[in-house]
Amino acid sequence: MPLNAPATPTPPELIATPGPRRVRLRPVCEADLPHLSAQMAEREGRTEFESSLMRSPQFARKRFNDDGFSSEEAERLMVLDAASGELLGSVSHFLAHRYSTAREIGWRIDDPARRGQGWGAAAALALVDYLFESYPIHRICANVAPGNVASRRVAEKAGLQHEGRLRGVIFIGGRYMDGDVFGLLRPEWEAARR
Repeated sequence: MPLNAPATPTPPELIATPGPRRVRLRPVCEADLPHLSAQMAEREGRTEFESSLMRSPQFARKRFNDDGFSSEEAERLMVLDAASGELLGSVSHFLAHRYSTAREIGWRIDDPARRGQGWGAAAALALVDYLFESYPIHRICANVAPGNVASRRVAEKAGLQHEGRLRGVIFIGGRYMDGDVFGLLRPEWEAARR
């Protein structure tokens, strides 16, 4: 189902998020390609809950040339520290179900030393606000591996509520894992902002 919105709404320059962490989201630019290519090609720095799939440097270049990592199906945005401009990681969203406008979200803080400091929650919250402000969607969701306590906290801090568990939905490390589903509806987001 089309979103009836521009394929690439411009993310706000500054996203005000509660707490000490403030982030800015921006589209992927050509200068990000070496960083993204290295991230996709290397397994170091990935957690046990991230895919082990490796991609060639040409994969990132082709995706950037095709759609700039931004289409109605999926979009990646870079996450920067709003104060310093330092690149922290990325967030993404994609069509969760072919029969609805629901978007599934994901987040990644690249530097392991920066994880656990609230940057992931700020990035996820910024993405939630951006999506509800920019797209005519009713639902945002995330799938989190049951043992991934850090991502569970990020989802909850971004306002998503635990809704249940899908069996065998996430493929990581050569096996299928269950996924805890977290969701947020537009009326809940609107009530929280009031």
